[in-house]
Amino acid sequence: MSTSREKAEALAEQFFKHDYHDRGMLKWAGYFLSDHTSALKQNKQNVKPEILQAAQALDQVSELLADAWEHHLRVHLQLNQLQESEIVESMTGLVVGFYDNVIGIQGVDEKINNIELTEIRNVELLAR
Repeated sequence: MSTSREKAEALAEQFFKHDYHDRGMLKWAGYFLSDHTSALKQNKQNVKPEILQAAQALDQVSELLADAWEHHLRVHLQLNQLQESEIVESMTGLVVGFYDNVIGIQGVDEKINNIELTEIRNVELLAR
């Protein structure tokens, strides 16, 4: 003899298997207020695209990064990938280490990003 709890569990299992359709991220759209949405759009419009610099040879990239590491200089890197809207991916930080073909760059947020040399398009040395 089945109890009402077992019947309820069987009904719930049936519902989730066959009738319930998860709407994914759509269900969270209501949490964004119009103020938030307009602020996000405004922020996106204020971002000025960075000018794409000429690609440097791998040995030149390596030499500039070694110089920055040796003299504790900050660098601005442009990577070989684009963000959405065709904006070049870039970062600014301090070279904190390297291993094989990977460079450690510590950004303003103190987070260390490991980047392969082949991913770097251009290196610019910055003043301290």
